[in-house]
Amino acid sequence: MQAGHAWYQGDVGHQRYLPKSHGFGYNVSFFWLDLSQLDSLDQYGPLLTHEKFGAFSYRRRDYLAGDADLQQAVLDKVASLGASISDVDQVFMLSPLANWGLYFSPLTLYYCFAQGKLQSLLAEVSNTPWNERHYYLVPVTAVATASESAVSEYTHPKNFHVSPFNPLDMLYQWHVGQPGAELQLSITNWRQQQKIFSAWLKLERQSLTASALKQLLIHTPWPCVQVVFRIYWHAVKLLVKGLPLYGHKKPEDPAL
Repeated sequence: MQAGHAWYQGDVGHQRYLPKSHGFGYNVSFFWLDLSQLDSLDQYGPLLTHEKFGAFSYRRRDYLAGDADLQQAVLDKVASLGASISDVDQVFMLSPLANWGLYFSPLTLYYCFAQGKLQSLLAEVSNTPWNERHYYLVPVTAVATASESAVSEYTHPKNFHVSPFNPLDMLYQWHVGQPGAELQLSITNWRQQQKIFSAWLKLERQSLTASALKQLLIHTPWPCVQVVFRIYWHAVKLLVKGLPLYGHKKPEDPAL
């Protein structure tokens, strides 16, 4: 079995290769929550709350629609997308959580484990300013029986509009590592056999304590605000560089 709640700290990076180069990297933090133990978050008081206002807070309404139990909603979605859930015994969520009542996350990840081994990954992708969501199921192969450093690769067509600087006719190539002391994930966008864009997370696991939460607030008091600001700031930079724009296409079913 995987250990319980924690948080991950490290780097997020983006690199655009075509039609013009553009990249950045930032320090980020994410909460790693066992979805079967969400009630235990109340032990942290106003620093980290469960369905209450706080510095950081888990709120069921911020995530995947469906069953009132988020873990069951995740399992239902994974099953509807074609994966077996018969052996899944733990589901963890990687999310920044709501911060002082504001929640926005471009990517929330749900890791489904069977007997301590990663079986599948459900990615909840959000866009702005349209506030739509889409779900990708990433099957895990090599990681399921390999070491923590092993990486599972999966490629599929993109079918959800995120950035106006990327068209829909692309492929997503995922590289997913087994979470442990480190968590690594990358997504590369390909178009006509050309690498257009890559994004990645390189994180290290930390103990979730009141002291750690206080330090997190001191260094990053408004992480959700930072994310939104950075998205639009880099959009301005790409416009200045003259990158072409692609019109927004509403997904046929944002809940897929």
